[in-house]
Amino acid sequence: MIEAFESKVLEFKSKLPHFSSLIKTCVAFANGLGGKIMVGIDDKTRQVLGVDEATRKRLYDEFPNSLYDSTSPGLLPEIYEKRIDDKSVVIIEVFGGNKKPVFVTSEGSVDGVYLRAGANTRKANREAVEALMRENKRIHYDEEAVHAGVDILNPSLLDALLGKHDQSRLMSEKIITRLSANSSRVAPTIAGVLMFSEAPENYIPEALVYCTRFRGVEGRDIIQTEAITGHLLKQADLSYQLVRSWLMREPRLFGTVMKGESMVPEVALREVIVNALVHRKYWISGAVKIALYDDRLEVFSPGNFPGLLDVNTLGDGTTYLRNPHLAHLARRAGLVEKLGTGIRMIFESCDKVNLIRPVFIEGADSVKVVFKFLPGKGKLMMDQEDLLALFNLKSEITLNDVASILNVSRNTATRRLNQLIADGKIERVGRGPAVRFVLLTR
Repeated sequence: MIEAFESKVLEFKSKLPHFSSLIKTCVAFANGLGGKIMVGIDDKTRQVLGVDEATRKRLYDEFPNSLYDSTSPGLLPEIYEKRIDDKSVVIIEVFGGNKKPVFVTSEGSVDGVYLRAGANTRKANREAVEALMRENKRIHYDEEAVHAGVDILNPSLLDALLGKHDQSRLMSEKIITRLSANSSRVAPTIAGVLMFSEAPENYIPEALVYCTRFRGVEGRDIIQTEAITGHLLKQADLSYQLVRSWLMREPRLFGTVMKGESMVPEVALREVIVNALVHRKYWISGAVKIALYDDRLEVFSPGNFPGLLDVNTLGDGTTYLRNPHLAHLARRAGLVEKLGTGIRMIFESCDKVNLIRPVFIEGADSVKVVFKFLPGKGKLMMDQEDLLALFNLKSEITLNDVASILNVSRNTATRRLNQLIADGKIERVGRGPAVRFVLLTR
């Protein structure tokens, strides 16, 4: 086996698929920052299988021409081999394209564009194609003009952040821009509206946050929902304060571990909300959504990870900015601290209070962060209250659930469960491998 996992820059193939599948993945890599396809590795087990001579010959002799003829601009891959465990693996490496979007010629310049979403290759939608065109022109979305007057920018907010300023300063900060290269007329930018307009949602419909609190774990019974609007600092602050108040009112799930404290560390909560607002894609529909359930908190942000960021490397200090001008202004305003440290701060703050680290899930064009209200595995959880807390997550639990989640041996888990049975708090259901434990009192 190899240690790496599939990601937006790496894909495994156990055997040679149809060239059309490889070509789409190569196009997706070229529309990103490049990537590698390793042929001869099982994509599920990561077991090294190797390639036979016929596969090697096709990859070296036929595939480069097929890829070049099938793409526009034509892609030229690097193809080479690597010996792993005395087996040969063929690697197809594609570099990020200088002219984007790259597309499959037979499918056209819009329908033939592909992107990587995590470890998957997906057809790009029209908004993503437009984003690639902007990237090709070295233009970021947050510096594009909003067709409105500069009077929608709040002077007090501008003064608070910039101090004395004139039109030239606002232009250099990408807060306003010319409507065209030859025009003297100026308009606010996306970044300018998000940071300094009192109602950015009037000009950028996606510029809002929905906060919803559910009863239970399935999301069917809404207790409260709020739409948070306003400039970015206001959205971040109001969302944080509201969700924090919800978390403070529901400490029961974590037993004695976090009694009287937020179920999610305040540092982590603030950071994940700010990340969702600053780094999301504002050109695709959908608001930032924060959802609190009995067993977890979820923060959903439109847009997948920018650049080479993926779930396998989070927290290593790597930074890619989708909205660099917005991020610059947010940092100056104190909303963003040192770049590249946010994810690490989230992990460290959870470790400190023995909360399991959040899970980052990259969808087709979204990122969801899930905080599960479970203890981390760095400490043996022996209190009855910690064990009973598991029943908030599942109506019935198994011996393996207790051993793995609370990081104890099966013998210890059995003793603790037997004690709860003797105390009349749970009962055993079934026999042998099918045995389950059910809560009697809540």
